[in-house]
Parts: sequence; structure tokens; C-alpha cells
Amino acid sequence: MSFLKNISSALASIGKQKRKNYLENITDDENRSEELEGDKIGASKEGQLNVGIQELSDYLFLETFILSNVIIKTFNGAKLTFISENDEFILVSDTQEIKSDLAGNSFKYVTQISFDITEEGVERIKNGGFSKIKLDFKRKSLLFNKTI
Repeated sequence: MSFLKNISSALASIGKQKRKNYLENITDDENRSEELEGDKIGASKEGQLNVGIQELSDYLFLETFILSNVIIKTFNGAKLTFISENDEFILVSDTQEIKSDLAGNSFKYVTQISFDITEEGVERIKNGGFSKIKLDFKRKSLLFNKTI
């Protein structure tokens, strides 16, 4: 009987150690989220959304960086929708193949997606005339609340 008690104690201590490691990883994720490229414009319980503008040969691209616990993998591209009370502003991804990468040794994933955008679109985002941002891929969606 004491043998089973020892095994039970050993398993309990392993579980406590895994929980401790998990909590340390959450703290690391929060610190790492501050280090993502771009400006943070959206956040939710699913993760956060950072963006930056890149110009190549007179074309503008909205570079997005998503830190989330959801794996994004698609060959059909994605849509980014900026939602306000009156209308929606939709951007379509520049590339069709999108794949998340593991964020260090944590339980979160980082996904980088480029979207074609115009100067007018950049101004709309800078003015912040939206309350939510929705990322659609495959048959899934991530919804972020505006943080700027």
C-alpha cells in the first residue's frame, strides 16, 4: 500500500512541476508579447494583434503579427476586417499560404501575415475609427478588441 502512496506522491509532484512551468511560460508569453514587432492594435482572450506598415516599390503592405494559442494554417489566405458601428473595412492577405510558428518554448504561436493596403486604408487604421478587428481563415475567426 505504501508503494502506491509513493507513486501517487511522485505523480502529484510532477503535476505541480508542470503547472509551475506552465505559469512561468504564461509570464514569458506576456513579456514576449511586448517584444512582437509593430504596434499593438488588438487584444482578446485568444491573443493579440500587432501591425506595422511596409513599403516596397510604391506598394504598401500591412504586416500583422498574431500571438495566439490558435494554430493558423491555410492555403487559402486570410481576411482582416476592421469593424466599426457604421461600416467594415476589409483587407485580403497578400499570400495564400499562411502557417503559425511556435513562440519559443511556450504554448502560443506567432503568425505573420501581409495584407495589401492603400494610403487611405493606412489613414483609416491610424485614425482608429473601428472597435473590433476580425481575422478570418479557413472556417475559423479570431476577434480582437481595439487597444489603440
